[in-house]
Amino acid sequence: MSHEEKEILKRLLRESKENAEEIARVLHIVREIERELRPHPKPITASIAVQFSGEPPMPNNALTLNVGQTSQASILPLLADGITPSGGTLSAVSYTFSDASAIVVLNADGLTATVTGVADSAGVAVSGTATCSVTDTDGVVSQWSQAFTITTLGVVPPAQLTQSVAVQFSTPTP
Repeated sequence: MSHEEKEILKRLLRESKENAEEIARVLHIVREIERELRPHPKPITASIAVQFSGEPPMPNNALTLNVGQTSQASILPLLADGITPSGGTLSAVSYTFSDASAIVVLNADGLTATVTGVADSAGVAVSGTATCSVTDTDGVVSQWSQAFTITTLGVVPPAQLTQSVAVQFSTPTP
């Protein structure tokens, strides 16, 4: 290979390196623009509901119980239809209820709460709030707050049926 051919190859190699560096800079800028233009992911979860245990089954976000009764509260992340569970995982759960008619205490699992009827709320539904973070199955995290109501009914003591007691002995055996 002649000296002139070697010089041409060196120049081409030098130019291709410069072009490769420029192409890398352009690709970096294009990736940044693409990241900025990409829509931010929306959570799969569209709402949450507070569900209470009880008989008959309680509607979402509302509980009616008698003084002395208990119920379990849990939060359910839901899809846009408001019925189907989203499959999201709960964290940072809290329940706020500040009325003397009931006590709401977060359970040791950090997700559910025990509700105890304490005093008659005079037929008034008293509001509380449940809050949580939901991590959806695609990793998107969202914060939620949901109002709920608790109505505590006074218990009318049942009429006393027993009027007296007696001791009954069996016939002695010989």
